[in-house]
Parts: sequence; structure tokens; C-alpha cells
Amino acid sequence: MATALPHRRSPVLRRYQASVLQALVRALARERAATFTVLFPRQAGKNEVAAALVAALLRLNADAGGSVVVCAPTFEPQATISLERLKRTLDDTAHLFPGAGHELRGHTMTAGNSSAVFLSGSPGANVAGHTASLALIADEAQDIDRDWFDRQFRPMCASTGANVVLFGTPWDGETLLDRAVAANRAFDAARPGRRWRDWLPRHYEVSWQTVAEAVPAYGEYVVAQRQLLGEGHPLFRTQYLLETLTSGGRLLTAAQLLRLAGAHERLRAPLPGERYAAGLDVAGEGRDRTVLTVVRLGGERLEVVEHAAWERDAYDTMGNDVLALLRRWRFERLAVDDTGLGAPLAQRLERAAGRAIERVTFTARAKSDLGYGLLAAAETGRLRLYADDASRESAACRAELAALQAAYLPGGLLRWHASRGHDDYAVSLALALHAAGSDTGPRIARGRRRE
Repeated sequence: MATALPHRRSPVLRRYQASVLQALVRALARERAATFTVLFPRQAGKNEVAAALVAALLRLNADAGGSVVVCAPTFEPQATISLERLKRTLDDTAHLFPGAGHELRGHTMTAGNSSAVFLSGSPGANVAGHTASLALIADEAQDIDRDWFDRQFRPMCASTGANVVLFGTPWDGETLLDRAVAANRAFDAARPGRRWRDWLPRHYEVSWQTVAEAVPAYGEYVVAQRQLLGEGHPLFRTQYLLETLTSGGRLLTAAQLLRLAGAHERLRAPLPGERYAAGLDVAGEGRDRTVLTVVRLGGERLEVVEHAAWERDAYDTMGNDVLALLRRWRFERLAVDDTGLGAPLAQRLERAAGRAIERVTFTARAKSDLGYGLLAAAETGRLRLYADDASRESAACRAELAALQAAYLPGGLLRWHASRGHDDYAVSLALALHAAGSDTGPRIARGRRRE
């Protein structure tokens, strides 16, 4: 996903960024052994604030010395990107500090007698032997394992009383960042006196509307994301509204299920001039149905127009049936479950239809992305089921969608599954959405782990 804010070579922060930075520098100087939290909406410049904070700590302590420890969920690319951002910040402001040089040594930046080391927060990474005397800073703290951080990183401050600063966006209420935010909000609310006059807060939060006032293009970007995902979509709620999700429950709300209800008729054959895509979920171990969902393309909405289903004992004949449907409907794209028993069928379809076939292997990330796509289509009203015709297929599809359960996992993963019975129709529908090009999976900064 493209960066929402325009790129700037200038080290000057926007007002909302500068106010948070100034408050953090002052608060870190006043307190010891405290934890501070910072929430910015996605792509609003929180990483620039983090880099400026590390740069300020290095420059302020260049003579006296001291150490900053910075961690990110992964070393490559997240920690290295943060390190590169710090270097640019120091380079761009070097003219303001004549004679105060800085130097990059491996994954450590030095400025005079002070230093900042960048580490991976991934469980199992070798981070022993480091001490934080100026601050311990965590980027994207919602994606860092809470127990690992408390066991491996917090002790780096034990002998120094250094403060901890956690940057990120909310998630499910149980992450390292979420729990610290809740504690800080309660702490700030209970403090006597007046905020800013008598004390500086431990929690800092910037709304997307505040960012939009400084950068109108950002407001347009967020509005576009709201139209794409829907205001109730978990990614919009966490990344832009800065709301915490519940830990689990139904995937689709009653309102979203109502929005899925369509009035168009089911089709038993394609209509001249219309375009179609489809998703095929292949029966596997413990599942007794293979389901094909057909969606009509080209209108204001995606409309489900047909279902076909086969019991598991019909696997041998099902392949021929799917090939016949593929030729009959002339799908522009057919997304096929390529997992387990689906692989041979996917290969056969690919030989017959070539590039029209997209093979989808169900990893945790792939299934998560499909679930987010289904959520976005239901939330925004871009998807409609054919009018309920009292058929077994219509009843099964609606029942499965209503019974789907969701759990929000670390790293932005959505795990969704049937609370009872099967989810064949629901998975087939999600695959059809993907084939139609309406998959709106998570736009989350994440990187490969190279520990």
C-alpha cells in the first residue's frame, strides 16, 4: 500500500507530530521507570516521531553518554527501516549541531558518547547483553509478543530506571501495546491536578481528523479507505479510528448479514453479454462438500447468482462437472482451493483453462486475507446474495455465514471458522470475491523474519 502522507526530505515535523515529540522529551526527563504509549493512525507519521525521539535522546546525551534500545517485530525489514529513518533524521539535522558527529556501526547508531541499538522483538531472537539507560522504545508494539518483551526487554531497564515508550495502533485489547494503553489511560485519568500544567500524560493519541487538518490529502485517503472497507471493518476501526477490537465472536454482525440479502433471481445459466467469476472450495478431511459460488461482475455490486455443491463421495465425478461449468459460464477467473485434496483438481483445471485459474493455498495469512475481503464486502454492501429461493443451497449459505466465528490474532491475523457444522459455502464465497478482485485483505506493515 502506498504511503498516505507525502514524502518529505525536510526534518521539520508537522505540528501534531512536534507536539507529541516535545511532550515525550519533557516527560522522559521528568519520570523514571515509567511506560509511555503513543497511538497514531496508520501512515500518519508515528515512525518519524519515533526517529526524532531517538535522535533527540542521542543529541541531548552526546556528552554525558547513555544508551537507547529500539526494537521492532522483525529485524528485516522493520528494525532496519527504523534504523535507516534515524540515520536520515540525524543527517538532515546535522547542520544544526556543528561538530556533533554521528556514526552508524552495524545496527548501532552513535552520537558522541551516546548510542542507539536496533533489535528484533521476534521470540527467539538473540537480544541478551544490552542495557537501556536513556529509553527502551518499541515500534509497532502491538505485534511484539507481550511475554517475550517483558522477559527479554524490560529487564534492560532494571538497573537504570529508563523509561519505556511503545508506538503503534490498537488491536484486540490483549497485546503489549493495548494493555499498556489501558493502564496509562486509567493512570492519567486518576492523577490530581491539571494535565499539561501539573503533569504530562503517559498516553498520547492523534486522531485521523487531526492529521487531515494538517494534510488534507490524508483525510481524502482515510475517507476512501472507509468507503472501501466500511467503518465497521476491524482494520479501519483499529488502524484509523484507533479502536480496540473484542477478542472474538461472530465474524459478521446482524446488520452486515442483512446487507448481504439481495433481491435478484438465481441463474441456472449465464446470460448473454454478462461476465462472471467463481470460487471453488474443495472438500477435505472432515468436510463433506465441495462448493462452487458464481458471482456476476460489472455492476455496482457483486451479485452471487449460482451455487453448485457436491458431496464428498462424488469426488470422482465432481471434476468433470466443474470443467463443464467452467466452459459453460466462461469464468474470467476461478479461484480454487489448492490445499490438500484440492491440489490435483486445481492442476487439472489449470491445464484446461490456464490463466483463468488462480490456485489459492490456505495458509493462515491467506485465509485471513479472504476473511477480511468477505468482511469488507459485507460491511460496505458491495456484495449481494440471490433472493432466498428456499433451496438447500440458499439455506446452507445463509446459515454458514451467520454461524461464522472470528478471532483476532497477533500480527493482524484474522482466524475465522464455523462455530458448528461446515463453512464450505462461506469459504467458496470468499474465494469468489477474491477471484472477482474485491479482496480487501489487511494492509499491515509486516516483514520477513531473518533472525
